[in-house]
Amino acid sequence: MSEPVLAAADIGRLETLHTRLLDLCLRLEEAAGDPAIAGELRELAETIVPLLKSAHELEERLLFPDFDHHAGSHFATITIERLKAEHRCDQFAAGEISKTLQAIADDCCTLPPEAVSRMIGGFQESLRRHVFSEKMILEALLSAREQSRDVFA
Repeated sequence: MSEPVLAAADIGRLETLHTRLLDLCLRLEEAAGDPAIAGELRELAETIVPLLKSAHELEERLLFPDFDHHAGSHFATITIERLKAEHRCDQFAAGEISKTLQAIADDCCTLPPEAVSRMIGGFQESLRRHVFSEKMILEALLSAREQSRDVFA
């Protein structure tokens, strides 16, 4: 069986998902500053988990195997395993934030506002760093493929 290859359409979809995740971070930041906007909080609560899941699925199905195949180093395997572990943590955190945002929208959140703000801030920071790492992997992979070399050559 051949290795999965990231095609142009997949790259476009991944870039779109990454942009949507970064936009989500901005929307979370705005919502954290004004928790009175219940409709926005509900939409964020419903969006966060499926959006993250879509991005992770594409990365794990195509980006990571293609990167590993073209890496030319065992370092790629270690990096991919770390990123997959981050995916699991991100999914858990997204679920918690989703529940918290829904509780705030329903006016039944028992967490203090400062705790919610820190929760959202930590998630945003982690997600932004994670998206940046994967963009760097994508750029390295595309550059290596263009030059017909291994990523770590």
